[in-house]
Amino acid sequence: MNSDCTVLAFGEIMMRLSPKNNLRIEQAGEFDVRYGGAEANTAVSLAYQGDSAAYVSVVPANRLGDCALRSIEQWGVDTSRVVRDGERLGAYVFEPGASQRGNGCVYDRKYSAVSLASRGTFDWPSILDGIDVFYFSGVTPAVSGELALACHDALSCARAMGITTVCDLNYRGKLWTPEHAQRTMQELLPLVDICIANDEDAPSGLGMTCVTGSLAHGIEERDSYVEMARQICAEYGCKTMASVIRNVQCVERSQWMGVLYDAASDTHWFSPTHDVHVLEGVGAGDAFNAGFMHALLHGFDPQRTIDYAIAASILKLTIRGDQNLVTPEEIEKVTASNGGSRVER
Repeated sequence: MNSDCTVLAFGEIMMRLSPKNNLRIEQAGEFDVRYGGAEANTAVSLAYQGDSAAYVSVVPANRLGDCALRSIEQWGVDTSRVVRDGERLGAYVFEPGASQRGNGCVYDRKYSAVSLASRGTFDWPSILDGIDVFYFSGVTPAVSGELALACHDALSCARAMGITTVCDLNYRGKLWTPEHAQRTMQELLPLVDICIANDEDAPSGLGMTCVTGSLAHGIEERDSYVEMARQICAEYGCKTMASVIRNVQCVERSQWMGVLYDAASDTHWFSPTHDVHVLEGVGAGDAFNAGFMHALLHGFDPQRTIDYAIAASILKLTIRGDQNLVTPEEIEKVTASNGGSRVER
């Protein structure tokens, strides 16, 4: 890959509503409004780092759709491939947690424009023209059966066109069952070059048993993540595998590290462990993915790649909203300091 490559992200963008002042949904009299979605978040993060990022979806041709697209266009994401159709923009309510009360999420995305789209909505040879990397997450095929077929069409077309394919398994239990996820992802992964997975993704999304999915002791079990990567690459033919590994004490406090695995050499690299005070735990996986792809685009060596990706991820934990608005220079400072910080004067 090189820094002139264009990454295309495929998924759903939604309106995000959050109670103000850390209130619970039942207490809220007003909501903070933002926009986001797994793939859109990744595209924004890439664009903010100076990379060429494009986005494709189906978004209604109304004012809410306009707002959603402006929220990513303002950071440099190319939305010219987005199909404007349908009547409804999906939404979700994010309730920030505290201490032992976890973050909450209530989806309101049924009958959204993209969920009603057919696989034939997307002319992939045209959409993928000029694209070097195609990216999607497991959220997209979980939205509907037609989108799962569209993902397969996109991956097949990308493979025929010599385009690198990247998938974050990103299992979401509120969207589908483990059985449904496993059937679908096992059909898609053989068309994926680079796979990203963490915690519950491999157990729930692929039915793997070599990792426990523990959020409490992930770092102590880090060698099992290497075995997870080895098995995924061997079974599905992926060339590279990356993962976030976490120990989570409570909403505000956790430790994060990453692992990168190369199938050809059967070699892995761990990042340092970062002790993190979390401001908001949304979009850190998307930030990891963008950091990882940025590193690949710019030819970083494997150790620097995983160090950079995890640094991008933990910086997202310090930012409210879905989007990781940090520069390569800010990420590199975290990488160089192993998580330390100082006042910029």
